[in-house]
Amino acid sequence: MRYFKAVAERGSFTEAARELHVAQQAVSQQVKALEQLLGVTLLERSSRRVTLTPEGTVFLADCRRVLAGADRAARRVQAAARGEAGTLRLVYTLVSAFETVPVLISRLAKDYPLLKVEAREVFGCDVDALLREASCDIALAPLTTYPEDLLQRTVRREVLRVAVGESHRLADREQVVLSQLHDETLELWPHEMAPGYYDAVMAACRSAGFEPTIDQHGAGSTVWGYIADGRGVGLVVSSLIEQLPSGVKLVDLAPPRPMLTVNAVWRRDHELLTIERFFESAKSLVQERHWS
Repeated sequence: MRYFKAVAERGSFTEAARELHVAQQAVSQQVKALEQLLGVTLLERSSRRVTLTPEGTVFLADCRRVLAGADRAARRVQAAARGEAGTLRLVYTLVSAFETVPVLISRLAKDYPLLKVEAREVFGCDVDALLREASCDIALAPLTTYPEDLLQRTVRREVLRVAVGESHRLADREQVVLSQLHDETLELWPHEMAPGYYDAVMAACRSAGFEPTIDQHGAGSTVWGYIADGRGVGLVVSSLIEQLPSGVKLVDLAPPRPMLTVNAVWRRDHELLTIERFFESAKSLVQERHWS
């Protein structure tokens, strides 16, 4: 089919052979064998030029479609062998939902158009089980401890800010010293839901010299309503500003500002080439956006 297409488009066996880097006799033999196989005459030969028969015109159109499909298939399988095609199953926790994951997926789509990312949000407490069950390939979650068969690599370190209601006494401050929150009720997802995030917030408060008072009734998205109503405050990642809940305002913390480390987590025995491509794109974003 490739030989026939080259002859049909060049109108010459000699030109087709030159394009294909083969002997002219080989091209002639292949096209003749093709005609015999199909039982039709595809080309009219003359001493000056080769032209298509009506049957050849129809066959050329199909050849172009088939060969284009074959080329696409070859490119895709070669890309898959490099980890640049296929599917990467990503799970992530809420702290990565506001900016990190959307930006990463966009960058992966730009760097590797044939690589599809299936992403879904989960609780941090579920990451270990999802990886072990092979329900995902890689996870993004705040730094915490995992068994030795799960590997971690830092993708981003993000500054924490104070989330307060718009009418809160601290709402109009340019900066807040973290220790000023010692009398506030802290709205925080429970450790059993978000272990890494919980530990980071508690460590920040303790480093500032106080043990925070935790709202024992706060869980999930209800904390946003409590903060908006002035019931308590929260320590949240700065990228929350991208999707700020109604009635909530973010205020900067005075230096030294606490950070939340977001790690990629994956199984030691499940190191896929698609994961390597993920880290290549993430590395570019770390440099460009100063995520570290």
